[in-house]
Amino acid sequence: MNKIFAFDYMLSLFEQWYKEEGKGTMNFQNCSKLSVLKLLFLAAVPKREDSRDLLDVFDNFHALPYGPVESDIYNAIQDKKLPSYIVTERSITKKENVMLPYKIEDYISIKDAVNALKEKNKHLILLNAFALVEITHKWESWKQSINFAKLMEMSSYKMTVESIRNDRNKYFE
Repeated sequence: MNKIFAFDYMLSLFEQWYKEEGKGTMNFQNCSKLSVLKLLFLAAVPKREDSRDLLDVFDNFHALPYGPVESDIYNAIQDKKLPSYIVTERSITKKENVMLPYKIEDYISIKDAVNALKEKNKHLILLNAFALVEITHKWESWKQSINFAKLMEMSSYKMTVESIRNDRNKYFE
């Protein structure tokens, strides 16, 4: 599964969810890069003991001061490599007349993960970036990695897939 295409599709699902929960009063364009990177983490992680997660696809999370960031996705955003969205610090713009380079039906697991996240907290999509940061800061896997980064005098440190999967503190609120 191509993670950039998977994230692009995830953004379309976030946009749909945002419209459903915002009831037309809020505009998805006003979301930020920080918000969608936190939502990506929360969508990718395991929600229940028996559920599949997306950590085999989104496998490059790093602990940064504002929470976990999937570095490959961050770089794709920075390099404007998403097929149908332009994501900036303060906005998300859908590109016009885009022919998707992927088939949505190949990415059913993305839809399942976003739906599982909705079940955990349907209002999550409407939270601002810093409320989402606070949620991700409750995860032990992030705390351990950011503390190690500080100890090593580094600005970030890679979070292992195992540490995220085995995290006892799975917060979504």
